[in-house]
Amino acid sequence: MSTPPAGWYPDPVMASTQRYWDGAQWTAHVAPLAPSASSAPPAPAPSAPTPDHGPATVEHWLVPVGRSWQSITAGYLGFLCLVTWAIPIAGIAIAGLTLWLGLWAMRLAGSNGGHGRGRAIFGIVCATLSLIAAIFTTVT
Repeated sequence: MSTPPAGWYPDPVMASTQRYWDGAQWTAHVAPLAPSASSAPPAPAPSAPTPDHGPATVEHWLVPVGRSWQSITAGYLGFLCLVTWAIPIAGIAIAGLTLWLGLWAMRLAGSNGGHGRGRAIFGIVCATLSLIAAIFTTVT
C-alpha cells in the first residue's frame, strides 16, 4: 500500500482546516481551508440603478464628458466674452450667441440629468455681464 505524497490535505479531525502531511505522518502545521468555488458566498443580487446626482470623479468635472455641445460651447464662449466686451460689434455678437447657447444648454440639461448646467450658467452669467458692458461702452 502506497502513501500519498507530502502536501496540504483537508484535516481529518477539524473540517475547516487543512493539515500538512509530510509523506509519513500528519504534522502539527495547520492552516485555514482554502475556500472552494462551491463554498464561496453567493454574489450579491444586482441592485436597482441609483439616480445619477452628478459626477463622482474629478476628471468628470474637468473634461466635458456627458455634456451637450451647447453647454461646452457656452462655457468656452463665456470666457471669450470676458475679453471681447470692449470690441463694440464683436463683443455684442459673441455675448448674444453665448447667451442663446447657454439658455439652449439649460433646456437640454433638464432632459439629461443636469449634466452641463454649470457650464451653461457660467456662459449665461458671462454673456449677460459682457452684454451690459458692451452696450454701455457702445452707447457712451
